[in-house]
Amino acid sequence: MTFLDHTTNTARRTLFAVLALTLTASCFFSCGDSETPAADTAKDETAAQDTVTEAVTLPADYAVADIPADADYDGHTFMFLITGNTENNWQKNDFAADSETGEAFNDARYARNRAIEEKLNIHIATDEQYGGTKGKGTGYTTINKCVMAGDTTYDAGMIAGYDCATLAYSGMLYDLYDMPYVDLTQRWWDQRINEDLTIAGRLYYTTGDISTADNDATGAILFNKKLMSEYDLGDPYELVRSGKWTIDKLGEMASGVAADLNGDSQFDSEDRYGAIIWDDTMMGIINATGEKCCTVQKDGTLALSLYNDRVLTMFEKYRDAFYDPQISYAYQRVSYDITTPVSMFSNDQSLFFMQLLDLVTYFRDMKTDFGILPLPKLDEQQDRYYSTIGSWHSVFLCAPTVQENAERTGVILEALAAESYNTVTPAYYEKTLVGKYIRDDDSEEMLDIILSSHVYDLGWFYQIGKYCDEVLYLWWYKRTDFTSMYEKHLKEANRDIEKINAAFAELNT
Repeated sequence: MTFLDHTTNTARRTLFAVLALTLTASCFFSCGDSETPAADTAKDETAAQDTVTEAVTLPADYAVADIPADADYDGHTFMFLITGNTENNWQKNDFAADSETGEAFNDARYARNRAIEEKLNIHIATDEQYGGTKGKGTGYTTINKCVMAGDTTYDAGMIAGYDCATLAYSGMLYDLYDMPYVDLTQRWWDQRINEDLTIAGRLYYTTGDISTADNDATGAILFNKKLMSEYDLGDPYELVRSGKWTIDKLGEMASGVAADLNGDSQFDSEDRYGAIIWDDTMMGIINATGEKCCTVQKDGTLALSLYNDRVLTMFEKYRDAFYDPQISYAYQRVSYDITTPVSMFSNDQSLFFMQLLDLVTYFRDMKTDFGILPLPKLDEQQDRYYSTIGSWHSVFLCAPTVQENAERTGVILEALAAESYNTVTPAYYEKTLVGKYIRDDDSEEMLDIILSSHVYDLGWFYQIGKYCDEVLYLWWYKRTDFTSMYEKHLKEANRDIEKINAAFAELNT
């Protein structure tokens, strides 16, 4: 996504949402069977044509895929493999919509699917499978087996980022730059991915408007408006706008609200905290500096970039502010069940909740108002905010190298992505996130900032040096020496990078 002015972005989403309903209705009215007498039918068709002509006047940036106008695939069943990591709720099926239900997001998917199915004479189907261990989970094993056997069961997949990474350097995924009719420079594909995940000139998995899984897996912070006001902590929205929303400010706010509510001299789920914190926030905080575990160099090779002054300073500031168990509640160190921390935040027992954007779906009925913020900058001089994609929860679009008809796959994916820009994304914003969960215009503005500042870190996806685990262990065990952790795994990290660069170089030959 490219960053748009908040007002323009909101207006575009609203307009497209209206157009989507208009176009869908026009299709149903013009395509349905009728028993009206011939004379009346002629009058009705003339009136309908006039109405449709007026209704479908499209804005200049309405997405239209550049695909063959006469494409017809003779009823082909286009099969997506859907799988994530081990958590069932992160099998993000962006194509499941068997009927209209009256729920806007579902109905937008349904309308998109039907429009593309009718246009290209196909049937969209999905095969949902439970996830597995990261890197060689269900997505990896299923696609690997199909490729080795020449099995074309799956045209494409939406699978875990870890599995996508392993499949990519194993030569099991189609280079999307070479996929016929897929134009990754178009606005319905995430341009940040082109910058962050292209290795040796190749890109094997991506996302964009075709999926909302990347948005759900984006790092973000919720804050309790009641506590923010009671402790006279100012306006965090304005801090974000002015570029002054920093790790120092976050720590300062969080340190002043903790309290032993039940007076037992022990801090537990009955007390109040400055922040409820998810383990993986450690990776998000590192990326919030604008730095990454690994970065693609100008020559197209992967290089380690985790250890530098900015990362060290951010870690130290985060450590000093949130290692204190009387300020932060590390809920996963108690239980991975999110029920208790959700109840705590709903009951005004924490100023902040640091997790993923998907977290907002738990608070639709929360009585106290809450707002949403991006992860903080390291300092005010930083160029912008950076919102990482949680690697454990990431899901990407990919296609196996074994294709019955690569041109057909490319046409269908491009058509789905463009139509998603027009229908699914507006419904996701206006009718789901904003309409159901986000409660004020300021948070909507924050949402635009968060989703236009994605960071995709190959170091996490490829598990380089196991740093994706090791930075979590710093948090788990309250370890303070980042340098020792880094140096302990440096040789392993360099071996990993050498292996990956060699694999991509071989693929290029």
